[in-house]
Amino acid sequence: MRKLKIAVIGAGMIGKMHIQNLVKGVEGAQLVAVASPSIAKHKDWLNAQGVTALFCDYKQMLAQVDIDAVCICTLTPTHLEIVKHVAALGKAMFCEKPLDIDYRRSVEIAAIVKEAGVPFQVGFNRRFDAQFQQLHRVVSGGEIGEPQVVKLTSREAELPPRGAVKSAGNVFIDIHVHDFDMAQHLMGAPIERVYAEAGVIDPTRADEEGFVDTTVITLKFSNGAVGVIDCSLKAVYGHDQLAEVLGSKGLAKIHNLTPTTVEIFKQDGVTTDKPFFSCLDRYPASYVNELAAFADSVLNNKPVLVGAHESLLAERVALAADISLREQRPVFVKEVH
Repeated sequence: MRKLKIAVIGAGMIGKMHIQNLVKGVEGAQLVAVASPSIAKHKDWLNAQGVTALFCDYKQMLAQVDIDAVCICTLTPTHLEIVKHVAALGKAMFCEKPLDIDYRRSVEIAAIVKEAGVPFQVGFNRRFDAQFQQLHRVVSGGEIGEPQVVKLTSREAELPPRGAVKSAGNVFIDIHVHDFDMAQHLMGAPIERVYAEAGVIDPTRADEEGFVDTTVITLKFSNGAVGVIDCSLKAVYGHDQLAEVLGSKGLAKIHNLTPTTVEIFKQDGVTTDKPFFSCLDRYPASYVNELAAFADSVLNNKPVLVGAHESLLAERVALAADISLREQRPVFVKEVH
């Protein structure tokens, strides 16, 4: 059986996760090379994974290695240049979200891949998580009637390093873009208006320009449905991921996953495991599934399941939410050009 020959560009946290998954085995895919400007720093780790085709320059890698597709895991502002180069070579691309922190550049990326006619999937991994997939099947299948309200909770277990969120744009484009994508996916309608409130609850980060650690966002969908998203970047008990959809005939919800489901009942109370600590712990299978789906799309000439169009929809909402926070008003998504 033919496998898609994938090269990974970027060897940071997400890049290493994809590399490990490809080494361990992703159906329909094989890792053939890795490129990173800091490849020397990662060489020992990569060699230990059995990866020997290593490059500092992704352009050199693409010129020397026979590949079918690339997995782009570099810093978000570098995506545009890489996409331009890879699209010109006619190669398929899997790109981590978001496309860019500048919406205009994201639109340019979408136009480039459309003109090139190459497969292009964006890494909205929650769409490939078994829990969210089942929730979507229940809602889209009409089991709870017409969806009326969606509630999403996305909380991180510990604060990111100083400057990390700002370098990735802001909390809306870096973290909530997943929520905006999933909210629209679940409700089957685009978000047309948002209102965002946010603050800095942790006193140690009050001096960090543009940083917020707590958010609440209200949503209005084009079909009249509404939604709420809340986030904390310091939920000390774990990676808190909840979702529920209220419909005209019932309710469907997702609970947190935990390392085990054992409950201990004692005289002084009941204890159970905390939620997983991070997104990599909570969603391991989803990252494998999304690459397998990408390989299947490319090898069998199928449309990708989540592409540049879906990413633009979520990124546009993220920009509207940022405007809402800064201007302290509800913002229609159509205001974002």
